[in-house]
Amino acid sequence: MTLSSMVVSRDLQEVSVLECILSSLHIEVDVESEQERARTKLAKSKIDALIIDFDLGWANGFLKRLQDGNVRNAVPLIIVSGSGGRKQLESQGASFVFQKPISVEQAVHTLSAARNMILDERLRYHRQTLDVPVSLTY
Repeated sequence: MTLSSMVVSRDLQEVSVLECILSSLHIEVDVESEQERARTKLAKSKIDALIIDFDLGWANGFLKRLQDGNVRNAVPLIIVSGSGGRKQLESQGASFVFQKPISVEQAVHTLSAARNMILDERLRYHRQTLDVPVSLTY
């Protein structure tokens, strides 16, 4: 089962840390820095984890559009924030919040937890039809 992620950021240092750690967790990484291209990719493909750099001017609107259902992908949101508004981000639907600058230790811990959550969600909603005769005697 291959997991996929999208990192929406222009910060090369941040992206390189996240790419390295996501790859080590066997999660494919797609990096996007433009809003429209990111939205198009989300609409066309299944993304398991979305990591948004909240310092992008349009990130808040992008997040709201995801929550409104304009982009129909069920993704755990992982939001990278340079601001101190952790509570505000969590109330907007962020599953995990990074603080800049992202340390390797913090990223490993957070992304490992996110990976476990993604796997749990995949297992919970994947159902295979089974047709088996059953007999019950009381």
